Amino acid sequence: MCGTEQPDRELYDEDDPTTWPHDLDHIIPIFEGGSPTSLDNLGLACTACHGDKSKAEAARANQRRHRRS
Repeated sequence: MCGTEQPDRELYDEDDPTTWPHDLDHIIPIFEGGSPTSLDNLGLACTACHGDKSKAEAARANQRRHRRS
């Protein structure tokens, strides 16, 4: 999303997810019709971008819930 390259594998511990610089992300959120299992709907995002994207998606989901109420 921001263009950050995946770092050298030696810079993080593959067995410790807290050291991973990227998160696996559903490109199209499942609640917006994205496939939960398709590899075409998965991508890597740096931790910061993934957090920002997830917050924006949660806000959209909350707006939808409030409209239905």
